[in-house]
Amino acid sequence: MTTSRRSALKALLAAPAAGVLAGQAQAATIQAGPPQAGPAGAPVFPAPNTAPPIHQASEAPPWPTWEGPVPTDWIDPKTGHRIVRLSGDEGGSKLYFYRNSFTPEGDVLLFSSPQGVIKVELDNGFRRSVLVADPDADLMVTGRRTRTAYYTVSDAGEGQPTDRPRTLFAVDIDTGRTRRLARIEQGQFSSINADETLVVGTVAYGDAPLQPDAADPRNRRAGQAEYAAVGPDGRPLNFAKAKGVRMLQRWAARVPMELFVVDLRTGERRVVHAARDWLNHPQFSPTDPERIIFSHEGPWHRVDRMWTIKTNGADLRKLHQRTMNFEIFGHEWFSPDGRQVLYDLQTPRGQVFWVASVDLETGKRVYRRLEQNSWSVHFNSSPDGSFFAGDGGDADMVAHAPDGKWLVLLRPEPVVDHDPESDQDDLISVEYLRTERLVDMGRHDYRLEPNVTFTPDGRWVLFVSNMHGRNHVYAASVARD
Repeated sequence: MTTSRRSALKALLAAPAAGVLAGQAQAATIQAGPPQAGPAGAPVFPAPNTAPPIHQASEAPPWPTWEGPVPTDWIDPKTGHRIVRLSGDEGGSKLYFYRNSFTPEGDVLLFSSPQGVIKVELDNGFRRSVLVADPDADLMVTGRRTRTAYYTVSDAGEGQPTDRPRTLFAVDIDTGRTRRLARIEQGQFSSINADETLVVGTVAYGDAPLQPDAADPRNRRAGQAEYAAVGPDGRPLNFAKAKGVRMLQRWAARVPMELFVVDLRTGERRVVHAARDWLNHPQFSPTDPERIIFSHEGPWHRVDRMWTIKTNGADLRKLHQRTMNFEIFGHEWFSPDGRQVLYDLQTPRGQVFWVASVDLETGKRVYRRLEQNSWSVHFNSSPDGSFFAGDGGDADMVAHAPDGKWLVLLRPEPVVDHDPESDQDDLISVEYLRTERLVDMGRHDYRLEPNVTFTPDGRWVLFVSNMHGRNHVYAASVARD
């Protein structure tokens, strides 16, 4: 264990859940003069320092409520875009932003609800039906080659679901016929490869729940742990700060982990990579059945987050090199053609915001600048890769955006140099992202991440929200009606 990690862990053990983060430079707001506007609507640069002091919360805020019927189809009065509710009155939850939830033909969407796995026919007026009538079915992903959905069911028992045996199932999206594929005694499955022959997963040996007072920290209302911790003065921290404390604790623990694959034809389990780094978010390429990207999880300014590896353990390499203190990057995803990895980049944290990409073969990098109020918890690519969507964020999050609770469309524009002949191919290319607001998320509680995803035809952006009280899955039209 390095000296810095040993010191961090010692501090955490001496004062659990207390102000490990309190000594950082956010103890007071740094005052900055007003930014100078550029010509003809050019982006303000550099961004002002808006980092606030450590926030406190006397108690967790209540979740949004809604009186009366929940709307099913309306025009957002602030953006002019149409929104359709896809989930029934019981509510629902969509997959994480990079997980495929569509058939290869793009005609069917799957998501989860209290009834089980739900099927929505995108080419039939969003007709909804139950595909798997099991509330314990944890939808993982849909196949890219066949009309198959993959889900897991954890055995009942004590402790975290990842510490209990788990079974992987496949279900035919058209017939509903289900078959058992694989079983692991511990860990979790994450992604199916492009030809649907391998599943990738992770397992940790000896890790504790992110929220120590809960054996199963997963809050189905939030889609993640309901983080809680106190600051150095003994007062409760808000959600974002408490999450930072818990993430630091888990990172510092350095428990042994494995990244593994299971062959769906033979059942063979094979370790691809073993480490004491916190291995998370493994994703298969949408086109290359042997290519995986994964993350070193933890506080983003402390980890080299983004990595790639082949299923045989070859070609392990880091995808981004930090060049300044408090530079952060993550929430990575594959471009639709599988050639690039895209990600949220901040240089430094909370100040200057980019949607960045690296070409896996050539190493070419593109940084796309966006404004503070357009920063999002997650970004995603349109099917043709020509523009992006973002799911926004509230003022407590890393961007501390004063007006960031919007779903947005982000369209790249070139930054034209007056001397283009000076451009060098081996340097980073720079673009600017022009923002169009898509959905007003003013009533949304960002403890639930909206997780934007485009439909395969590029006409809709899907997201989950609690703006109407219960969690629901919605579709927002990219075009204004």
